[in-house]
Amino acid sequence: MDARSPAPLILIVDDDNGLSRLIEESLHRHGYATATAASGKAAIAWLNQHHADLLLLDLQLRDMSGRDLISRLAESQRLMPFVISSSQGDERVAVEMMKRGALDYLVKDQDFLEFVPVMAERALRQIEREHKL
Repeated sequence: MDARSPAPLILIVDDDNGLSRLIEESLHRHGYATATAASGKAAIAWLNQHHADLLLLDLQLRDMSGRDLISRLAESQRLMPFVISSSQGDERVAVEMMKRGALDYLVKDQDFLEFVPVMAERALRQIEREHKL
């Protein structure tokens, strides 16, 4: 990360507030800025007012699925690079979300918080490479 540029902003969309705080702390320790939304509707409202460099999206939210949120963002031409997180490691779902544009699929297991900053760095590097092309 270039010291002169602002920290990349990652929007965390997860209805587990405790986990969201832990994700934020992990990302902050690695130099990322974060914002959180506890529902799909809250994420849409936030994105109508702000921009994030990356979306970390829980597949199952209380008010809508991650799939539905991605569809709504795509319809409104507000879709941004995103990574899916889920408590279930379902290969079919992972493949489906990758086909819909997900940069990665993280399973919320005991090592999840360790992998979040690694995933963020990898995803943001991929985004940067694609912009250069």
